[in-house]
Amino acid sequence: MKNQQMNAKALKFKNYLDGNNLAYFHCNELGDDAHTVIFQSQIPVNDIYLPVGIITDDTIYTIIRVQIAEKVVSQGIQSKLEEYINVLNRNYKVFKYMITEDGSIFLDACLPSSQACFDAEVVRAVLDVIIDHLQKEYISLMNQMK
Repeated sequence: MKNQQMNAKALKFKNYLDGNNLAYFHCNELGDDAHTVIFQSQIPVNDIYLPVGIITDDTIYTIIRVQIAEKVVSQGIQSKLEEYINVLNRNYKVFKYMITEDGSIFLDACLPSSQACFDAEVVRAVLDVIIDHLQKEYISLMNQMK
């Protein structure tokens, strides 16, 4: 990092991880003007591991982002998949699915909090909800691409 301090939310999350002996995140400090820190790991879903990042910075937002699939959505299945994803997005309030321009699928949870009010337990709870959801829905989601 370029002689900048870690943002307060990242420091709290790092301390939470260290204090609870949770060593499965790699901390990546970007060194940008927003003091962005991404905690990267993988979450187990059925028999695979999906990349996850917890993105903190100086804004009021903390993002939990899971890469569901990379470059898998073709024009032929996009509208069918969008309909399915819209149903999921209506049913789950804490996170939303999205399809990127390159055909990748992500699941994002946006957690607002000030630097002072950031709660690492909330991040962990939402991550647990996401993991539980993916254990139940991942195969159905992937089946939509057939």
